[in-house]
Parts: sequence; C-alpha cells; structure tokens
Amino acid sequence: MKNNKINVKKLIKQSDKYLELARWEKAEKILRQVIKLDQKNPEAYYLLGDALCKQERFIESINALSKADKLLPNNPRILHLLGWTHFMNGNSDIGRKLMNKAHYLFPEDIQTLCDLAVLENKEGNENQALIFINKALEIDPENEMAEEVYQAILYFRELRSKLKNKVN
Repeated sequence: MKNNKINVKKLIKQSDKYLELARWEKAEKILRQVIKLDQKNPEAYYLLGDALCKQERFIESINALSKADKLLPNNPRILHLLGWTHFMNGNSDIGRKLMNKAHYLFPEDIQTLCDLAVLENKEGNENQALIFINKALEIDPENEMAEEVYQAILYFRELRSKLKNKVN
C-alpha cells in the first residue's frame, strides 16, 4: 500500500512535468495509470482534465473534472477549469456559473479573472469583461496575461465600434 502511494506521487509529479512541457498525450497516459492505481485521487482527475482540455477533448475533460469535483468539492482550481472547459465546449452559462463560483471562493486568482473577462468579452458583455480584467490588473499591474487580455478587449471594442458605424 505504501509503495502504491509513493508510485502515485512520482507519477503525478512526472505527469505535471509533461504538462509543463505541453506534452499532453504523455501526461494523459501517465495520469490514466495513476487513476488505475488510485481511483479516489482528485489531483489525478484534475490534471487529466487539464491535459484533455489542452487537447480540445472537452467532453472527456468535463468528465474527468467532474470526478475531481466530486472527490474534492468546491475546490476553486477544479471549478475554474471545469468552468473554462464548459465554456470552450460551447456552454457559456455553465462555464460562467462555475468560474464565478471559483472567483467567489478565491477572489484574488488572476487566471480566473482573466478567463471570466475572456468569456464575457466573447459573449459581447464588454463592460463586465472590463470589470474582471481591471480587477486582475489591480491585483497585479505587471501581469502579462492580464495585460494581453485587456488589450484584446480594447481591440474587440474598437472592432465592434467600427462594425456598428458601418451598419449605421
């Protein structure tokens, strides 16, 4: 039993390195091994959900993340990624609900704020997108990701304005 726990920890660490290197398939393979060894490991399901999301296999990712959420309810990281995956799979309402819950539980998380801003901007809710991204920049004015999202919001604002003027 003790060897099993050591193996699981080593494999999770190894899969995490593959995720950092953007080797999603390799990480997925290792994480599926981990789940065979320990079916109640929320971290393994979370990381598997991440690897699957990055491969744009959203339904499978949602399934893995839902298992992680059942094993570790109301974890902001899990809720955030589950929300993002729903959004990427075309369900903005569920994505928004889950990411807002993650934001409520961990209001200082810049990644969640940025992703909420992206979701709202894509849905045409520019003012709400600006609220989220300004909060992220207030927390960390030097954050490159937040600055990039902010610039994208401004770009799409200008584009929408130009299109509106053409129509009128």
